[in-house]
Amino acid sequence: MHLLFLGYSSIVRRRVLPAARSISAIRRISVASRSQGQDGAEGRGDDGDAVNHWYADYADALDTAAADLVYVSGTNAVHAEWVMRALHDGCHVIVDKPAFPDLASAEAAVRLAREKNRGLAEATVFLFHPQAAALRALVDPAESAATRVTATFSFPPLPPDDFRYRADCGGGSLYDLGPYAAATNRLLFGRAPDGVDGMVLSRDALRDPGVDTSFSVLMTHDDGGSLAGHFGFVTAYQNRLSVVTRSRTIDADRLFTTPPDLACTLRVREGYDERTVPVARGDAFALFLEAFIDAIGRRDFEAFERALLEDAALLARLRQAAGAD
Repeated sequence: MHLLFLGYSSIVRRRVLPAARSISAIRRISVASRSQGQDGAEGRGDDGDAVNHWYADYADALDTAAADLVYVSGTNAVHAEWVMRALHDGCHVIVDKPAFPDLASAEAAVRLAREKNRGLAEATVFLFHPQAAALRALVDPAESAATRVTATFSFPPLPPDDFRYRADCGGGSLYDLGPYAAATNRLLFGRAPDGVDGMVLSRDALRDPGVDTSFSVLMTHDDGGSLAGHFGFVTAYQNRLSVVTRSRTIDADRLFTTPPDLACTLRVREGYDERTVPVARGDAFALFLEAFIDAIGRRDFEAFERALLEDAALLARLRQAAGAD
């Protein structure tokens, strides 16, 4: 399989390229980068990551690379354009979150993917880490369904020139971190919430007052379940999840961005008893890529399409509730 990256983002350099190189089904890797590309450069290595071919232009790469799978990792504002172009060219497509600026764009992309019989997935990879599976196993809807969930994913300010501070690039905390809130609801409740309330807590007053830099959300379910979340890039680093069920509480650290070499533990309390559940190390990006490549082999993309559409619909509701749209 030939994998083509459109965009040489930090996440591609640090996590996705090393993961892709570990997968035997991926035989060739090309990168199109407007800032790093050198047309025709073979075997160039950046940060120890071998790339077979570099392109300086996205359109040229799509036209000439003959890639099987395209990974779109530009700024948020260009995701939809290049997803559609890659699908039109007959490629399977993975796109960084947030995949699309609105639900209508997501629905249009899924329709095209179905017409072309091609796979389309949003790279919400934390759900593929073993920690997510271990957490799900402890939250059994029949015996110990989630009732109260609290999620916090917040970190210090980004570099001043980061595109997430630019509205014209699709920046803002709701776009960048809202997908984590949506996917967490999907993981633990398995259905859309009945109520969604959101509030923008801070904005980027210095660079672009239209860009939100933190938000809180409350998702409620008619059966009494709820998810409260706090997200942004204005605080000390926090990356944790707490789940309360009818019979136990579970606490997870580093759930949303787990390093591949980190051995995790879930802390479980049942009554007055406490225990830890060890979780094996895992590379969430490699596991996600393997799952999508397996879906390509089986021509079964329904689970990835459903996840993308459900999260896009919930993100649209969150943005509306927070007054962003």
